[in-house]
Amino acid sequence: MRSFTSITAVLLLVAALSAPAAAADSNVFLKTTIGGSYPFMENLNTELKKQGRCALSTGLSFSMSIGRAFSQHKWGLELWFDVARYQSFKYENAYENFEGDMTHYNFMLVGKRNLWPSNEIFRPYLGAGFGYGYTNIARAGGKIDGLQGMVLLQFESRIKDNITMFLETTFLTTFDKSKYDSSFLESSVYDAIQDSNGDPLDERFSSVDLRVGIQAWLKPPSKYAAYQK
Repeated sequence: MRSFTSITAVLLLVAALSAPAAAADSNVFLKTTIGGSYPFMENLNTELKKQGRCALSTGLSFSMSIGRAFSQHKWGLELWFDVARYQSFKYENAYENFEGDMTHYNFMLVGKRNLWPSNEIFRPYLGAGFGYGYTNIARAGGKIDGLQGMVLLQFESRIKDNITMFLETTFLTTFDKSKYDSSFLESSVYDAIQDSNGDPLDERFSSVDLRVGIQAWLKPPSKYAAYQK
């Protein structure tokens, strides 16, 4: 996760130090956020409680995206990636014994609507996304994946001509349940992680995230800027 943060920080720094471009004159942006993520993993939490362990707790969430505004910044479209990592845990029953180290990866196309486009200082957005995500329950295996949906609420405030800061919250969920595959447990008759009853453990990943971030509007090429005028 540190490498993603470093890459994004460099990109945003380059954008911020480039020739200033008012957000109203630029339609393309780079964005990064960091914050907390609370997972809803009903079956996994139930199994952990049977084992006498604590349920999953809040983890660290990081996202980055590149996007474009349309119709005088009334609408926006983003190519979105985020990763959330959660606290490690012990998973042990009569069938399994491993150290859990859960990480979720999310790839999406996100559209959002500016609810107050006339305001240059404060702008609320409401959006939704669709894409693909997968969750690893351990570093050696135990993956669930599937198509996902997301809803987004964002509050943006401009701090410089081409720099804005914002607070956002998202709710993310996969549409269908899938079993945790278990490529590192060759003896498993299901090729899947098993619960205390010996059945395959299946799950639907969901989470609520709260993040703060920074967004850099990129100055358009001179020909494009001249065309806009």
